[in-house]
Amino acid sequence: MYTIVIEEECSCFKKSGMENNMTFENREDMLNKARVMECLMNQQFCMTHYFEAVDYDTKIVMHRTVRPVDEDDDDVEDAVDLVRSSKMTIGFDGSEASPKDAGGN
Repeated sequence: MYTIVIEEECSCFKKSGMENNMTFENREDMLNKARVMECLMNQQFCMTHYFEAVDYDTKIVMHRTVRPVDEDDDDVEDAVDLVRSSKMTIGFDGSEASPKDAGGN
Protein backbone atom coordinates (compact mmCIF):
# COMPACT_ATOMS: atom_id res chain seq x y z
CA MET A 1 0.00 0.00 0.00
CA TYR A 2 1.01 3.58 -0.73
CA THR A 3 -0.13 6.58 1.30
CA ILE A 4 -0.27 10.36 1.23
CA VAL A 5 -0.14 11.99 4.65
CA ILE A 6 -0.67 15.66 5.46
CA GLU A 7 1.85 16.38 8.20
CA GLU A 8 -0.07 19.24 9.83
CA GLU A 9 -3.63 20.02 8.79
CA CYS A 10 -4.13 23.78 8.58
CA SER A 11 -7.59 25.32 8.59
CA CYS A 12 -7.56 25.68 4.80
CA PHE A 13 -6.92 21.97 4.41
CA LYS A 14 -9.73 21.14 6.83
CA LYS A 15 -12.16 23.38 4.89
CA SER A 16 -11.04 22.05 1.50
CA GLY A 17 -12.74 18.68 1.72
CA MET A 18 -9.46 16.97 0.85
CA GLU A 19 -8.73 13.72 2.63
CA ASN A 20 -5.74 12.97 4.83
CA ASN A 21 -4.07 9.53 5.02
CA MET A 22 -5.16 8.46 1.55
CA THR A 23 -4.11 4.99 0.45
CA PHE A 24 -3.40 3.73 -3.07
CA GLU A 25 -2.83 0.36 -4.66
CA ASN A 26 0.12 1.53 -6.76
CA ARG A 27 2.88 4.10 -6.59
CA GLU A 28 1.95 5.89 -9.81
CA ASP A 29 -1.54 6.75 -8.53
CA MET A 30 -0.05 8.04 -5.27
CA LEU A 31 2.47 10.24 -7.12
CA ASN A 32 -0.15 11.67 -9.47
CA LYS A 33 -2.56 12.51 -6.65
CA ALA A 34 0.22 14.10 -4.58
CA ARG A 35 1.25 16.33 -7.50
CA VAL A 36 -2.32 17.52 -7.99
CA MET A 37 -2.84 18.12 -4.29
CA GLU A 38 0.43 20.03 -3.90
CA CYS A 39 -0.45 22.26 -6.84
CA LEU A 40 -4.00 22.94 -5.65
CA MET A 41 -2.92 23.61 -2.09
CA ASN A 42 -0.23 26.09 -3.17
CA GLN A 43 -2.53 27.91 -5.60
CA GLN A 44 -5.95 27.87 -3.95
CA PHE A 45 -5.36 27.97 -0.21
CA CYS A 46 -4.97 31.24 1.73
CA MET A 47 -1.27 31.66 0.85
CA THR A 48 -0.18 31.62 4.50
CA HIS A 49 1.66 28.33 3.98
CA TYR A 50 3.74 26.71 1.28
CA PHE A 51 3.18 22.98 0.79
CA GLU A 52 5.78 20.51 -0.44
CA ALA A 53 5.16 16.86 -1.23
CA VAL A 54 8.17 14.79 -0.13
CA ASP A 55 8.48 11.25 -1.48
CA TYR A 56 9.53 8.58 1.04
CA ASP A 57 9.08 5.65 -1.37
CA THR A 58 5.81 4.10 -0.14
CA LYS A 59 4.61 7.29 1.54
CA ILE A 60 4.39 10.92 0.49
CA VAL A 61 4.28 13.46 3.29
CA MET A 62 2.92 16.93 2.61
CA HIS A 63 5.06 19.29 4.66
CA ARG A 64 4.00 22.86 5.24
CA THR A 65 6.05 25.95 5.96
CA VAL A 66 5.02 29.55 6.51
CA ARG A 67 5.43 31.58 3.34
CA PRO A 68 7.86 34.46 3.69
CA VAL A 69 6.31 37.90 3.49
CA ASP A 70 7.18 39.65 0.23
CA GLU A 71 7.91 43.19 1.38
CA ASP A 72 8.32 44.51 -2.17
CA ASP A 73 4.59 44.19 -2.92
CA ASP A 74 3.76 47.30 -0.87
CA ASP A 75 6.17 49.47 -2.84
CA VAL A 76 4.91 48.60 -6.33
CA GLU A 77 4.21 51.74 -8.29
CA ASP A 78 1.47 52.22 -10.82
CA ALA A 79 2.75 52.08 -14.43
CA VAL A 80 1.61 55.68 -15.02
CA ASP A 81 3.67 56.85 -12.03
CA LEU A 82 6.70 54.95 -13.30
CA VAL A 83 6.47 56.65 -16.71
CA ARG A 84 6.00 60.10 -15.14
CA SER A 85 9.02 59.69 -12.86
CA SER A 86 11.23 58.34 -15.66
CA LYS A 87 13.96 60.63 -16.99
CA MET A 88 13.74 59.03 -20.42
CA THR A 89 11.73 60.75 -23.14
CA ILE A 90 10.06 58.52 -25.68
CA GLY A 91 8.53 60.11 -28.73
CA PHE A 92 8.52 60.46 -32.47
CA ASP A 93 10.28 63.32 -34.19
CA GLY A 94 8.57 63.76 -37.55
CA SER A 95 11.27 66.14 -38.78
CA GLU A 96 13.85 63.37 -38.96
CA ALA A 97 14.04 61.01 -41.92
CA SER A 98 13.83 57.27 -41.33
CA PRO A 99 17.01 55.25 -41.80
CA LYS A 100 17.23 53.72 -45.28
CA ASP A 101 17.19 50.15 -43.91
CA ALA A 102 14.22 50.74 -41.54
CA GLY A 103 11.79 48.90 -43.83
CA GLY A 104 9.61 51.91 -44.53
CA ASN A 105 8.45 53.09 -47.95
